[in-house]
Amino acid sequence: MGLLFTPPNRAAGMLRVIVATRVTIIGNLARIFMDFSFADLLTKRSMPQNLPTRALTRFSAAMLAAFSLTISGAHAQQQPPADPDDDSVATTVVSSATTDDTKNLPDVELTGEIMFQVLAAEIALQRSEPAPAYQTYIALARETKDPRMAQRAAEIALRAQSPADALAAARLWHEFAPSSTGAAQLDASLLVLNGKLDDAQPLLAAQLATIPEEQRTSAIVSLQLLISRGPDRQGGVKLLKNLLQNDMQRPESSVVIARQQLIAGDQSGARESLEQALKVKPDFEPAALLLAQIGPQERKEAIALMEKAVAANPTARSLRTTLAQLYLADDQIENARKQFQAMRQNDPNDLAPLLALALIDLQQKQYDEASTYLQQYAAGAEKQGTSLRIDAGQAYIYLAEIEINRKNFPAALKWLDKVNDASPEFVSARITRAQVMAQQGDINGARKVLTALQAQAPDPRDQAAIARADAGMLFDAKRYAESRSRLDGALTQFPNDPDLLYDRAMSEEKLADYPAMETDLRRLISVQPNNANAYNALGYSLADRNERLAEAEKLVERASALSPTDAFIMDSLGWVKYRQGDKDQAISLLRRAYQIQPNAEIGAHLGEVLWVTGHQDEARQAWHDALKLEPDNETVLNTIKHFDVSNP
Repeated sequence: MGLLFTPPNRAAGMLRVIVATRVTIIGNLARIFMDFSFADLLTKRSMPQNLPTRALTRFSAAMLAAFSLTISGAHAQQQPPADPDDDSVATTVVSSATTDDTKNLPDVELTGEIMFQVLAAEIALQRSEPAPAYQTYIALARETKDPRMAQRAAEIALRAQSPADALAAARLWHEFAPSSTGAAQLDASLLVLNGKLDDAQPLLAAQLATIPEEQRTSAIVSLQLLISRGPDRQGGVKLLKNLLQNDMQRPESSVVIARQQLIAGDQSGARESLEQALKVKPDFEPAALLLAQIGPQERKEAIALMEKAVAANPTARSLRTTLAQLYLADDQIENARKQFQAMRQNDPNDLAPLLALALIDLQQKQYDEASTYLQQYAAGAEKQGTSLRIDAGQAYIYLAEIEINRKNFPAALKWLDKVNDASPEFVSARITRAQVMAQQGDINGARKVLTALQAQAPDPRDQAAIARADAGMLFDAKRYAESRSRLDGALTQFPNDPDLLYDRAMSEEKLADYPAMETDLRRLISVQPNNANAYNALGYSLADRNERLAEAEKLVERASALSPTDAFIMDSLGWVKYRQGDKDQAISLLRRAYQIQPNAEIGAHLGEVLWVTGHQDEARQAWHDALKLEPDNETVLNTIKHFDVSNP
């Protein structure tokens, strides 16, 4: 499901895009060309922003990656394991015991004392007190040498998000059940995630040695995913090289090493590894794609390699797709278009290029051309029937977006209504329909659509998205208390969902409940330490209230370091500088922000700083331009009123 509406980048307002999917061509290519090839494994995947946060932390997610070393041959070329689902992760891991786990169990009598301690531990867990439960099972494991006790302790530690305690339990489990595959895998994974790479190496090497040839590529990819989540990034490079020294004839090995080198900040090493992969296999698409991400020169090198590969094999669909991706990354839009057109000529029944061509036209706001391609795609998809790869719902969503951009809302609703309940886009379409209705003033009708959708979409991810959409519509209607209440309910079900936390913070800001807003944003930062929007929202809010400016500056600078070209963050930094009295720097930042993304609020800020520095004519022009973008923007109107300016 696509992004339903983009969250605001700071606390000043809830900017919403009423479309089901943002049009970013490169980001959507993987969605259009769903081959599940090795190229998909090694290219950056865009994660949906509206999914509930998993209950477990990254160490348990990475631990599952190691388990995928034993993935079945039928799935050897599929994507690596996604982030795990809530508490089922720990249960899956520790219940993966084979018959070897129950061999040679210690001859220990199940006494009343042991039974009492087990029951007491389980009662403690029911009371949300994992610490005493963990200590009880660890003590029982050491006393009885029963691996099942250590296994249960590991499960408790995983659920409590305590990797060090999980490792201690896993080590005991492995010690007491040395033939247990599950114990060995968990032990190795947690050693990596606790930074103990030397101890992990022999265990991982033993596991890798058992992988059959037809599954080895998938295992290598999963291995790097695990190592990449550990704290020792440089050590991870060394570990990978040691483990894969007998697999260097495979281009995949060089590519995963390059990925780890990039994570460790070693771009020159990554380039050497990728060039080695391309020596082994000159048309190896993952290596070319990753090489292109290093820099402009490397991108040109990758393009040249793929151009040569396409010339040698002009009917190869995957090669043309890769070359098109590289062209798009290099802003060679027309060359990318030619690749998709060539794919259509090679195979007129291949519908995917139609969607790619439509995305190009959409990004360039060539709506008539995009609409033609989308309708062709939809017609072909309806004939072929809904499947994982071909779905008319995608086209209908984009066609609705075109009509929304044209302000033709009745036409948009007609397209949205064509998305049937068998389509993966059904929930997105219904939510977008509700948002369009709300924008037209029918918020009660819109909320009825969402209420009906709740019964049709039992998936927790969909439920979270519906809650966000409902709260967003209430927010846009300035019903801030109701919006907050709706989000309170959703956060009861998904307590650490980043988007829900962010949206509630925005409602709290509008209600002037700044302590609650700060609490939610800091909680969000603890859940997602690299969430630029959270730092920016908190920093901007402080600056806008002219409070704790030094702290505001640090927060916004952190956001800027995470997202240096974000216009809203740049605007926030300019606003902080203005509050601190550095008006020249403020004007420079605000001008640049407005150039990157013309926006009414940025224009309001730029106009204010220009006005107070004596540039009244430029200020009037800035406000005039801002009102052309959003005639009813409160920030612009309030700023103009504050300075008693008429007819800017």
